[in-house]
Amino acid sequence: MQADRRSTLKLLGGAALTATALPTLPFTAMAMEDLFLSSVNQNFNRGTIHSLDEATRSFVIVWQDLSRVKLKAAGLVTNYNALRMGQIVDVRWSDYVDFLIAPTTPAVTARAEAMTTQGARIDDIPGARERLRLWSMAGTCTTVDLSTSTVSLIGGSGGEPGKPSRDRGEVVPIPRIVTEAGKAALKTIKPGTPITTVYSVQTAFKVTIFSLW
Repeated sequence: MQADRRSTLKLLGGAALTATALPTLPFTAMAMEDLFLSSVNQNFNRGTIHSLDEATRSFVIVWQDLSRVKLKAAGLVTNYNALRMGQIVDVRWSDYVDFLIAPTTPAVTARAEAMTTQGARIDDIPGARERLRLWSMAGTCTTVDLSTSTVSLIGGSGGEPGKPSRDRGEVVPIPRIVTEAGKAALKTIKPGTPITTVYSVQTAFKVTIFSLW
C-alpha cells in the first residue's frame, strides 16, 4: 500500500502537491509525503560571484544575462571555502519551487508545517542525502495574475528564513509558481481568499570554479 502511494505521488510530479491532489489523506499520511525536487526544476548556469556570506553559507552570483540571485550552498557544495569574489563559476542550482498552493484550512496549515519540518529530497543527484529546505507563508490573497503565475498576500505569517520580517499590512509578492500542480491550484484562488504556500529555498548543489577572474 505504501509502495502504491509513493508511485502515485511520483506520477503527480512530486514537487507541487496541492491540497486538491490528495484530499482524503489524514495528517499522519501527509507527514510521509515523498517530497522531492525534480531534475526539471534544476538549472545549470555560469556566472560571477559577487559576494559571499560565510555565516549563512550563501553567496550572491551575477549570471551572464546580468540578473543576480542569492543562493544557499547545500552541503553538496564541498568546495564552498574555496569560493572567492570575482570567480567565474558553473552552478547547478534551483530557483524557488512551489510545493503547496492551497486555500488555508486547519488541515492545510498542519500539512504545511509537516512539509517544512520534513524538507524535500533532491532528485537525480547520486548520493544526495541532504534535504532541501522548505519555507511557508500564509495570508490573504490580494492579487492573482495567471499570465505570470504569481500571487500576492497581505497579513502574511511565516516567510523565507533569513529574509527581513514583513509588516502585517504589507503586500508581499510570492515567488512565481512553476509547477503544473501549482498553476492548476492558482486558477481556483480569488482575491480575498486566505491561502497557504510552501516553497523551496534558492539553493546551489554544485559549484565548479571556471576561472579566478
